[in-house]
Amino acid sequence: MPGAKLKMRLDEPAPSMNWYTPIVRSQSMNTKQLTRSALWRLGISVTRFPAPHMLSRKVGELIRASDINIVLDVGAFHGTYCEMLRTEARYTGLIASFEPCEDSFRILSTAMRGDKNWRGYPFGLGNCDTVTSLNKYDQVELSSLLTLREEGARAYGVGTHSRTTEAIQLHKIDTIWDEIMEGVESPRVFLKTDAQGVDTAAVLGAAGHLQYVHGIQSELPVVEIYEGMVSLAEALQLYRKLGYIPVGFYPLGTREAYGLSPEFDVVFRRSHA
Repeated sequence: MPGAKLKMRLDEPAPSMNWYTPIVRSQSMNTKQLTRSALWRLGISVTRFPAPHMLSRKVGELIRASDINIVLDVGAFHGTYCEMLRTEARYTGLIASFEPCEDSFRILSTAMRGDKNWRGYPFGLGNCDTVTSLNKYDQVELSSLLTLREEGARAYGVGTHSRTTEAIQLHKIDTIWDEIMEGVESPRVFLKTDAQGVDTAAVLGAAGHLQYVHGIQSELPVVEIYEGMVSLAEALQLYRKLGYIPVGFYPLGTREAYGLSPEFDVVFRRSHA
């Protein structure tokens, strides 16, 4: 009888609500998949930030995997790399920034004033301890110890006639190691270099302490826009000889004059523990 069936159902113990959970999950997954599919058709991909192809994602992963406790930021300019480390790579440890240009160091110091885990040094890093001249251009981010080639100047829209020079100090990491590492127990270093054509010099200046350097980020050229730049092939060979292998190449924009990215940020890790 219909009534009996109804009575039996009412008399049975209430079923567990666990049966509802997979339905909700399934509906949620279906909604997510449908949304993602719709966005794909519009040419839009949604992923967790920073995305897998981004430099900051790779740097953050390497820092965590290698238990890095200090980042050496060589060629810090106005502090954009520090900002990336804090906001995108989610690194909260010690940063030591090196910026030889007086005006740029002043801006950098202002930007990082509230960061208690930051140290700033108003000099550059290289493979010798010396005083030298920094070539400064109207696009100050292109200032370098090297001279900008005419072809490179045209590609970047820089007027070489406006070049000035500034006397700066250079130091080897080996020379100032104890000063940099004050208060750092068992240093595990990530070394970032953005020295406009002389990145390898900063690394060679740390030759006596590379056993503590577990990762490197170096800006390397496809097009050599400065006189005397170390080529990409030469730099890769040098880093391999020093015990580092590349784990990511990240293009730094495309220049119409070249039809390609003239420089890459290359991330390296130690090839042995």
